[in-house]
Amino acid sequence: MRVLFIAILLALSGWAEPVQWSVSVGTSGGVTGGGSGKMIQSSGDILVEEWAAAGQAPVREVTGYVNREELDILERMLADPQLHKAQVSKPGTMSRFLKFSYGEIKKTFTVDEAATFPEPVERLCKEVNRALSAAKQ
Repeated sequence: MRVLFIAILLALSGWAEPVQWSVSVGTSGGVTGGGSGKMIQSSGDILVEEWAAAGQAPVREVTGYVNREELDILERMLADPQLHKAQVSKPGTMSRFLKFSYGEIKKTFTVDEAATFPEPVERLCKEVNRALSAAKQ
């Protein structure tokens, strides 16, 4: 009975499981299509990703973590419906990318290495890079 009562209270309070998310920034392309990047996960872990050729699964290594305040900022940005509506894929020979998953939503944005992303993708990219610079690594 007590468990049922707690379940009803949680349901009425709007409590839900936290959304799992990750966001990656990096570069890829060239002759092989290989690349590298850094990923921040909702747990706070930072993973370095590297792959030698296009289509190859990345090798990942945990290299540090992001603090809770930074994670909250990133999560709010990833929840933005305008980000989910954004569309861009204009790769160059060498490209930079921003990929994210937010719950069931998965998006990849790619532009030429010298180009900028449209808003709000560029804003998120800058925040990810800022969080990575401030992180414990």
